[in-house]
Amino acid sequence: MESMYNLRERVPESQPFSEINGVRQYDLSMRKSALMAYQKPARRILELIKQGMTDIVEVGVNTGLLSLYIGGKHPGIAVSGIEENRNLLEVAEENLNLSVWANTRANVEFELGKLSKLPFADQSADIVFSFSSLHMWKRPVETLKECQRICKPDGIVIIEDMNRLADEGHITFVLQFLKEGAKDFMTALGASYSPEDVRQLLNEAGLPDWHVYEEDLGLIVSSRSLSL
Repeated sequence: MESMYNLRERVPESQPFSEINGVRQYDLSMRKSALMAYQKPARRILELIKQGMTDIVEVGVNTGLLSLYIGGKHPGIAVSGIEENRNLLEVAEENLNLSVWANTRANVEFELGKLSKLPFADQSADIVFSFSSLHMWKRPVETLKECQRICKPDGIVIIEDMNRLADEGHITFVLQFLKEGAKDFMTALGASYSPEDVRQLLNEAGLPDWHVYEEDLGLIVSSRSLSL
């Protein structure tokens, strides 16, 4: 059967979010039209939070919206976000400043850093999560290893991103709601991984026991089994 979209081969983005105004426009569009995309990952993370947890790390914070939401729900837990794209980090910090001005109770901080060398101690985080960032990681195998390194033995790593080979009906569904952002969406989707790609990355990282799930347009990677 002929494909509607040319997505068989992964095409990495050369310089994603290279213009600050483009990042601000992306952030605004996420807030206005795509907050729905955050609902499932946010709910999954909130359901994983248990009494006594103290530290959560987001790997690749994008514009910080998910960390700020999680932190606002659990102000007693420190949420730390690392981003290696300076423009994304700048907008994330703008959102953090706005939330502080609005008297957020969240204990959230964002930091510029290499995702392949996370600035956290071994086994220091209860939950390590990432959303819509995996396809932009410069060294994904090393970053996966880092996620495992900083996660506590009884903690969990959960990574969500788009699935390049998702059912085309899901892609078409999303495109009908996108106007100016349709081109950027397809570029990001084309740079995303397939389930088989991710399994190969996990094998290269020495993490063959991690789990890979497909859900609608998304791909979910977890260090533990999940009930989806």
